Parts: sequence; C-alpha cells; structure tokens
Amino acid sequence: MTHNQYDVPRHHWLIRYYRAQLKFELRVLTALRIIPPPIAAAVFAWLRRTEVPKRGTTVNQSIRSKIVIPIVILLGVTALILALVARWQNSPDGHTSTPNVEVTVLPGQAEPAAVRLDVWKRPTTTDPQEFAIAYARAIWTYDTSRHDLTDWQDAVSMFADPPGAAPQVAKSLLPSWTEWDQLELRKAHAVASDVTASTTPQLEKLQHASYAPRGWHGFVIRGVQTTVLDTETTTFRRQATVGIVCTPVCKFWSASALVLP
Repeated sequence: MTHNQYDVPRHHWLIRYYRAQLKFELRVLTALRIIPPPIAAAVFAWLRRTEVPKRGTTVNQSIRSKIVIPIVILLGVTALILALVARWQNSPDGHTSTPNVEVTVLPGQAEPAAVRLDVWKRPTTTDPQEFAIAYARAIWTYDTSRHDLTDWQDAVSMFADPPGAAPQVAKSLLPSWTEWDQLELRKAHAVASDVTASTTPQLEKLQHASYAPRGWHGFVIRGVQTTVLDTETTTFRRQATVGIVCTPVCKFWSASALVLP
C-alpha cells in the first residue's frame, strides 16, 4: 500500500536529549526568578524555530555535527550556571581562595587532615527528602574555631558529583569571604535544628514534567539556625530551594536562596 505522507525531519536523538535538558533548566531558573522571563522567552522561541531541522539535514549530518551541537548547548548552560555562582559568591578581590600556607610537619607527626564536621557528611541514600535535609544541615552548620571557609566549601561541594558545575552551585549558598571574615572575628559557630524538606505545587509540576531529568525532585528546605557570635546567641529562620536527582542513589543537582510558592 502506498501513501503520500512523509516523515517529518528530526534532529539526532542526542541533540533532542540536550535540547530537552536545556528547556528544563531554563524553566527551573525562570521559576526561581534567576533568569528574567523575557530572556527565557527568547531562548524558548529560538528552540521552537529550530525544533525541526531543514529537510535533508538528518540524513546528511556528519558524526561531528551530531556531537558538537549538543556539547555547545551543554557548555552554554554550564557557563550560565557558573555566571550565577559568581554572582552568588560575591567574593572580593584577593579572597577567591584561601591563601596557600605551607605547613611544616615534624618527624613523627601526622600530616594535618582537612576538618570535616559530622553533619557535613554526604549521605548515601535513595530518599531525596533525607538527602535534601542533610544538605540543609551542611550549609547551616559551621564552627570558625575548627575550620575555615575552604573546608566548608569543599565538604558541601561533595554533595554533588564532580563532573560539571554542580559542585560550585552546591556551595553557592555559603557565606561570602567578606561575611566569613566577620564571623571569624567574632568566633562564630552555628547549628541547624527543626530542619524540614517539603515540596510545593510548582516544584511538583516541574518534577512530573516530561522534560525533567530522570529521578529529579525539588524541595523547599527550612530550618532554624542558632548562631553564637562572641557571647551573643541569636536564631535565624533559614530557607532555600534545592533540586535532588536520585538514580537511585541521590546527589545534589541545584539550589537557590529563592523559594518557589
């Protein structure tokens, strides 16, 4: 049997995969009000215009074009995330990293190990809510008498897998170097209590969207941070939005100080 219908040209599956990832990340960043809606709308319009390739390109595409295009898209998203991290970190000149200090180890002495508080440990779990709560405790607990900011940043970045920008984003909710200097001057330390992780209608919608990464879960984390500055004790209510991916073991995916309704 013959028919006059023809197949609509389609991009290579790898390109379609990264386009879907880009759409999802744009929706999350727009919902968190990190990317202005007009910019997101322009990107979505471009994606719609290029949804169907010109006839013949699917057949004639080289292996190089199939690989390069999604990589370019991925690098663009990574650059966007890193730019956001640079804004969040707000690190002054000369404080982008802890100055290198040479430590002389005398014979018979063990080399000093990086300080790790117990609550900084990344849990091995398949429960995204448990993982989100553990992340919240890690970013709201510190002790300036036992560690420096670099130790804290390194521990929090371990909640994410090494590849990509996720480790940088994981530690973006920590204090800036200017804030840390003030905390050190006042011998500050803090603990987190009453920590919870709950979802919202908007996060639920994102979680069940067809373009969401497999195993993605979004939570609003809340808690009470009790801080001691010199001899003064204060309490602060903290909250943030965090994305977790479990496939099935959980890992950090994204975070923002803004909270979705």
